[in-house]
Amino acid sequence: MNRVTIKDLARYLNINPSTVSRALRDHPDVSARVKESVHQLADKLGYKPNFAAINLRKGKSGTIGLIIPEIATYFFPNVIKAIEEVTHDRGYNLLILHSNDSLDREIQNVEICARMGVEGILVSLTRESSDIEHFQELMYTGTPIVFFDKIIHDTVAYKITIPGEQAAYEAVDFLLSKGKKQKRILGILGDERLSITQDRLSGFVRALDKHQIKLTPGLVQYAHNSHEAQEIFETIWESGKPPECLFIMSDEILEGVMKAVYKLKINLSLEMKIITMSDGFLPNLYNFDIPYISTSGYELGKEASALLFKLIDGQKLEGKTFYIETPLVDPNYLAPL
Repeated sequence: MNRVTIKDLARYLNINPSTVSRALRDHPDVSARVKESVHQLADKLGYKPNFAAINLRKGKSGTIGLIIPEIATYFFPNVIKAIEEVTHDRGYNLLILHSNDSLDREIQNVEICARMGVEGILVSLTRESSDIEHFQELMYTGTPIVFFDKIIHDTVAYKITIPGEQAAYEAVDFLLSKGKKQKRILGILGDERLSITQDRLSGFVRALDKHQIKLTPGLVQYAHNSHEAQEIFETIWESGKPPECLFIMSDEILEGVMKAVYKLKINLSLEMKIITMSDGFLPNLYNFDIPYISTSGYELGKEASALLFKLIDGQKLEGKTFYIETPLVDPNYLAPL
């Protein structure tokens, strides 16, 4: 039998998972009737909250938990590398947990961190995560948690991420400021459910407004992976009205677009201007000069780790949300601008 989760209890009772979480913690905002229903069902189905072991924890585990939604070719390997280096230098072990973009798996990973008695957690949320209620028990007991990259902005928690809105704005503004005024621009972004996509869309639109370009249907496309990005670009290029310039949100999307570019034998130097947001490795593999906004996974991992250890050390921090620097790199100048 599969492990019973908070979501299972919520589904049986037809209430929100966050209400179940609060009821299990005897939160005063939840009525006595709902608390009784939740506890009765939890007992009946054999739900066993592992968080009970937290208060019994003695000493220090010397372990940091890292929960990530995916282990992709780009970005996250460098995030992991940086975090491992920082934790090792501090004399800690690193427990890496993969949620596979599943909220249920993410909840299970939180419970694993609780059982292991980790001294701090670094989290990049799944695309299914709409709140951080399942982290509240650990936060309540004083376990430092830092959310990074894929975050939820309006949460009372420590967060560090890429300034996506400003970075996208600078990228598109740079693209549209080069040479003659461009009329046909295309933006290919990622999963529209993610906060990082919405941030970058806001920056894209703000840059269009500056250059007096109206946001029209088809100007923004969404690709969930590199294969979709390739198909989208091929379809648009062969439609008879190919874009004059292109904004790309990530390395994964860049990979798909460049497959289409080579397949269609497009000369980027002559036929289209392009800019991307990138960890920095992929743009340098091609025969075309591709300027990019540096969204370094290594820098984000390093800064997120530093932030977590400040919390572990008991330092007081000014503010809750932090951003890393995202310089624009133009291969024509071979240096950040």
